[in-house]
Amino acid sequence: MKPDIPQRYGTTTRFLHWTMAACYLFMFATAIAWNMDESLKFLTNPHKAVGFLLLILSAWRVMRAIRQSRNRPVGSMAAKFGHWAMYLLMLAVPVTGVMRQITQEGQIHGALAFSLLFLSLGHIGMVVYHYIKGESVMPRMFGRV
Repeated sequence: MKPDIPQRYGTTTRFLHWTMAACYLFMFATAIAWNMDESLKFLTNPHKAVGFLLLILSAWRVMRAIRQSRNRPVGSMAAKFGHWAMYLLMLAVPVTGVMRQITQEGQIHGALAFSLLFLSLGHIGMVVYHYIKGESVMPRMFGRV
């Protein structure tokens, strides 16, 4: 297992990143689907299960980011702010989802989830932007230096 180093992310960080990306793709797709077509409401149970998994993975990822902060690839202050905003939302969205189940209220969950979606799209957009500028950052998340 490779650790995080300033030139690239390590094995565990990459595992968390790509696993969570796949889970969030599923989460956004299911939420959008049942909001567009009520007959797809059966997707709520798998959505909740993956959401609970994301709560666990998010806590692990945030703790790891804190512990590995000195070893991670260097980024601008804007990039660091964007990542920490995403970490905050990655924790807040599943927590508000659980709270929504307990209280049967909670429009804040959907608002936070769509904020995370738009921030994630911005994250992807910045990867494309850096690629166009000739500053490819993708190899760092693929474990290549």
